[in-house]
Amino acid sequence: MRTQMKLLLAGLAEEDLRDRSRRVAERFAATEAWAAADTVLCFLSMPHEIRTGTLIATARAAGKQVAVPRIVGDDIRFLVMPDQARGLERDRWGIPVPGSDWPVLDLASSHRMLVAAPGLAFDREGNRLGRGKGYYDRFLLRARAENPRITTIAVCLSEQLVPAVPHEESDQPLDGIVTENETIMMEKGNGAPARP
Repeated sequence: MRTQMKLLLAGLAEEDLRDRSRRVAERFAATEAWAAADTVLCFLSMPHEIRTGTLIATARAAGKQVAVPRIVGDDIRFLVMPDQARGLERDRWGIPVPGSDWPVLDLASSHRMLVAAPGLAFDREGNRLGRGKGYYDRFLLRARAENPRITTIAVCLSEQLVPAVPHEESDQPLDGIVTENETIMMEKGNGAPARP
């Protein structure tokens, strides 16, 4: 499934990817979780991945604090992104790298956090297929223990929504999924889609 999704994403034209990513950002910003959040945790796009630039710009314009991930050993830490951050260097995978001097986000002191989660495939039960390293699952397990007011919503393209994603007990469930065409929110605590 990972290989199939990587090929699908690699085949998308950049203009199409940017347009659909903008529509995802608009839907994401229309959620109740967005309205309630004071801090948005958002990944920085790698090649052939949904573009998060519009989402980050929208969060800043709304006065929300933005934090982005930096890999530290086998974990990710979220760093608070300065307003003036531009033109970041990219690592060997083409992922923009936050500055090492950016402040680390204090999970416990942030009031309401909203995570825009990446991934390759998702299902309507709130399961997520990442790239296989477990970074986000380990982070979410720790973050949810420190701050129960964290909400995690995947942002993806409609093709990335599949009937079923293989998952294990250690995988952290999503609270919602937003594509360019729909918003799916889960009922808290059981992973089932919320009733309309």
